[in-house]
Amino acid sequence: MDPAEPPSPRDRFERIEGVLMLREQRLEEAAAHARQAAEAQARAITALTAQLQQLTSTLSSPEATVSAPAPPPPAPVPALPRMISEPRLGAPERYNGDPKLCRPFLTSCSLLFSLQPHTFATEGAKVPYVISNLTGRALLWGTAEWERQTPACASFQAFTEELRKVFGLGATGPDGTSELLSIRQGNQSVADYSIDFRTKARQSNWNLAALRDAFLHGLAEYIKDELVSYPLPATLDELIELSTRLDLRVRARRRERRQNPAPSTAAHCLDFPPASAPVSADPEPMQLGRTRLTPEERQCRQMGNL
Repeated sequence: MDPAEPPSPRDRFERIEGVLMLREQRLEEAAAHARQAAEAQARAITALTAQLQQLTSTLSSPEATVSAPAPPPPAPVPALPRMISEPRLGAPERYNGDPKLCRPFLTSCSLLFSLQPHTFATEGAKVPYVISNLTGRALLWGTAEWERQTPACASFQAFTEELRKVFGLGATGPDGTSELLSIRQGNQSVADYSIDFRTKARQSNWNLAALRDAFLHGLAEYIKDELVSYPLPATLDELIELSTRLDLRVRARRRERRQNPAPSTAAHCLDFPPASAPVSADPEPMQLGRTRLTPEERQCRQMGNL
């Protein structure tokens, strides 16, 4: 057949018939797959039904109604200790046996033990820590106490009392009172003097009136002179506050004078223009060529040694 000629009706029919046969074959294959899936699903349903019937019959039997003994409860899990965060503090300054530093050293150790109760939970941890922070003669004493395991090593309180007996003499009691009597302001400011005085006052048994008088007695003379213009305060705190304010004013005035010195009287007098006194008509022989000084010039020259 010539390719240029249009296909005959027979050829078109055969072509359409081939396409239809191909589609029919594909539909049969899809139907076969669907039947296989349906059969597999039916088998799965049948198996589940059998299992369900078996489970139902087991539960409905009299033997199954008897409750089995309950299993023993699991052993309680021991609670883990909760980790508590404690503040990290530096070690106190090592104590060398200075009587004045005995109380501050023991106070630092006591504060450390209070802030770290888990680290220092026993007396057996506190006493060795204190001994490890001793030096010099204090360390020699502490080492001897620990090696002999004296009663002072039984607790921190006992060790503290024994340490104060040996090295705390002079920090409290009559000696502390004598230091309170001898303390003076000197060249330091009232603020610094009041700090030293309050520290010594805590170690004495004086009443407030006596402490006020002792503080007043130790003030520098220039502060006492300034206090004359004011009523005497009734309490130690009021006296310290007033004295501190006066001291600040006096020191500020001194700095101002050093920065702006006043001109001397003599230099001021020399700046006066010379004043000539009227010459008498008949001057004396010894007064020729001289002029008389005014009273102001004479006073200025006397003050300036001129």
